[in-house]
Amino acid sequence: MRFSNVFFAAALAALPLMAAACGSDSSSDSPGGSGSGGSGATGGGNTGGASGSGTGGQAGGSTGGAAGSGGGTSCDLTTDKTEAILEGDLNADMTLTADKTWLLKGTVRVNDGATLKIEPCTKIKGDKASLGTIVVERGGKIDAVGTKDEPILFTSALPAGSRSAGDWGGIILLGKAPNNEADFPSIEGLTTNEAYGGTEPADSSGKMSYVRIEYSGVEIGDGNEINGLTFGSVGSGTQIDHIMVSNTLDDCFEFFGGTVSATYLVCNNGGDDMFDGDQGFQGKLQFIFGIQRTPISDDPNGFEMDNDKTNPTVAPVSNPTIYNATLCGVNKDIPNQQYGAVFRRGFTGTFGNVILTGFEGGVDFRDVPPTSVDMMSSVFFGNSPANVAYAEDGSNTDTQADDDGAFDEIAWFNTAGKNNSETDPALSDCFAAIPKPQPATEIAGATPPAGFDTSATYVGAFKDANDDWMTGAWIDWAPN
Repeated sequence: MRFSNVFFAAALAALPLMAAACGSDSSSDSPGGSGSGGSGATGGGNTGGASGSGTGGQAGGSTGGAAGSGGGTSCDLTTDKTEAILEGDLNADMTLTADKTWLLKGTVRVNDGATLKIEPCTKIKGDKASLGTIVVERGGKIDAVGTKDEPILFTSALPAGSRSAGDWGGIILLGKAPNNEADFPSIEGLTTNEAYGGTEPADSSGKMSYVRIEYSGVEIGDGNEINGLTFGSVGSGTQIDHIMVSNTLDDCFEFFGGTVSATYLVCNNGGDDMFDGDQGFQGKLQFIFGIQRTPISDDPNGFEMDNDKTNPTVAPVSNPTIYNATLCGVNKDIPNQQYGAVFRRGFTGTFGNVILTGFEGGVDFRDVPPTSVDMMSSVFFGNSPANVAYAEDGSNTDTQADDDGAFDEIAWFNTAGKNNSETDPALSDCFAAIPKPQPATEIAGATPPAGFDTSATYVGAFKDANDDWMTGAWIDWAPN
């Protein structure tokens, strides 16, 4: 069964986590990796700065100004500069400087021991003919740290106005953290074998902060695609924050195993799922936003969470913890069913302070034990009769026993002690051209567990009408 046409918000009681994250500014303790030492936050307080690169580095706060698609800055990413080519394997450190526009040709591999550094306000264009793609191999690193108003841009090499999803490959990070596949699997989306995985949960693949990725994605076959940003067994020592993926052919973000933590992620109009996790993914996500406008796939979902397709019980079992998310669906009938969240194939996980709205179906359990997903102290917001559920054939009876074993999501969410309620979130306008997904006033939620920004005791990615960390040049809702 599934919830149909509902706003859904979940707020969980604090749960212990397996790993601690880096520190935060005076008002936050956001999840994130820490390196061997380095600088602290480049921003903080009301703007939400980039996390520091080492122990003691701090994540910026979650509050900011009004929504917009840019800010005052001297960084010009619309005009091309002298072109330089980025291609081939990198076996030594290389820096992409901001005084050039870089054309990414073919598959560029950042090999073991090498670091690809990218300066703030650098533009990299993916070549369409060769499907330009960056693969950071196991042991390689990326150092792509922009700022709120001097972001790093990955985009299509085609002229403005003619760009579309699938114009180039994407960015793939491969680490040494665990997954549940045999030996060292090869990451999907490439025709060559690119291994990922290992036994180092705290492995680091580098850092990415204030980066925008546009018009990426490659489909080699069904279930074999490059996403906007792909994580293959990326470890918790990796810093990921303030990343926007727009108009990609497949998922915006996909996590294949690994333990990486990430904050301030934005998915704008992905072709398939907004946030996808599988193969034993055990990371932490906080402050994430997604909006879906024109999906391409036949099953576009907000969260699509699996363990393993062929062996649902294989260890390590997927078990991420996700807090403070706001996901907005298409908000209209589409040919293919869209869910706010799909849990299947042995998945386990914890979700707190989440808003799902505008999806044809709210939550769908498929071959997953109901006790495997922890979603307590939940609040549901209905835009048709509240808490309506129907079976996979669209009727009001559960006829699809092979899908969820006649599991009744409504009864489960209304179990005594879960503290469910129904309240209108009064979001400003999640579906506008420039989304305004903040509630009018704060919706009280749960205190996130240790390792998260524990001050974010509200439902959704945004505290109230004055909270918008989606400001500055790193955000662009109509990049074409």
